[in-house]
Amino acid sequence: MSNDQTMSSKHSNSFHSIHMQASLLVFMLLLLGGCVEPFAPPEIASAERYLVIDGFLNTGLESSQIQLKRTQNVSDTSAPAAELKAQVTVEGDLGSHYVFTEEANGVYRLGAQQLNENEQFRLRIITANGKEYLSAFVPVIRTPLIDSVRSVVDRQQGGAQFYVTTHDPLNKTRFYRWKYEETWEFRTPFYSNLEVTRDTILWRTEDISTCWQTELSTNILVGSSIHLSQDIIQDFPITFAASSTDKLLYKYSILVKQFGLSQDGFEYWTRLAKTTQNTGGIFDPLPSQVTGNIQCMSNPKELVFGYFSASSVSEKRIFLTASMGQYPYCELGDTLTYLEALIAPDLIISPYYPPNNPVPLYVMAPTACADCRLHGGINVKPAFWP
Repeated sequence: MSNDQTMSSKHSNSFHSIHMQASLLVFMLLLLGGCVEPFAPPEIASAERYLVIDGFLNTGLESSQIQLKRTQNVSDTSAPAAELKAQVTVEGDLGSHYVFTEEANGVYRLGAQQLNENEQFRLRIITANGKEYLSAFVPVIRTPLIDSVRSVVDRQQGGAQFYVTTHDPLNKTRFYRWKYEETWEFRTPFYSNLEVTRDTILWRTEDISTCWQTELSTNILVGSSIHLSQDIIQDFPITFAASSTDKLLYKYSILVKQFGLSQDGFEYWTRLAKTTQNTGGIFDPLPSQVTGNIQCMSNPKELVFGYFSASSVSEKRIFLTASMGQYPYCELGDTLTYLEALIAPDLIISPYYPPNNPVPLYVMAPTACADCRLHGGINVKPAFWP
């Protein structure tokens, strides 16, 4: 691995979601001179809620999404407020104009468009209170294809490490960012055959013992080949899936998304990664205000967080069946009569017929041991699942 790739891999530590970063990146304790002093710039206690812009213009075959939220004080425990009823548009330097449609929770979407790759684009936002925000014009980056995503199972370390390899034969891209989606299948220890419906015990019509769960990456992953003779990124570490979770027990899948960046965009994401991911020690970078290429035109002194870019996206998905991890331990509950089972808080696993008794009893189990939906998953198989 080259020095450049090694340096780039430092940015793969976990961090909080981009929507929370802007409010948290100014918060830490500085350990200096044997005493602890809180780093408390006015932003963390300010009544002002600064705009956070997360998204980009997808120049490929998929829709574009821009999400708008507001920062909050460190002491706030509620979720960041979404910016609603804004006007979100993208305009090109050759006269093109695209209007985003508002969806829920501060999300604005633009359907797939045929864009001129020779045109530069900028983002314009007008909020409900009349403030205007404008990005710089950015070039379109054509993202090269991902060559491979591979896994290395390490049973001694207890997990699987995933790597991505890519290259640009034209040596034009040089700067990259990655995101990923993890999806895994998991099952409950017990299978519930029966359910109570309208004071009647009936055979269950859906399987609630097998679920699938998806998690999105929240860490900043950037890499560069600028110091190499060829535009190649070899085995960049994406993430490590630990067997201590239930991710690797049955079947696991990771979808890696690759974005080409401009040098300015790369420097922004690198600074943000250093500020949000590598703080905590006296030799780590000090927290700072990492602003991007977007400015408040109504008040140029107002802070704005986010970076607007325009690029296509390359994706690659792989599956892994590692059979690593430990099956959740659960014990069966009591065996109940029909009337007892109707009012029991547990789930019915199966009927049980005692010897020489035509009337069944019902084997019970704690709900959490038989209903996978209680553990954050859904019991509908994803369309891409084999």
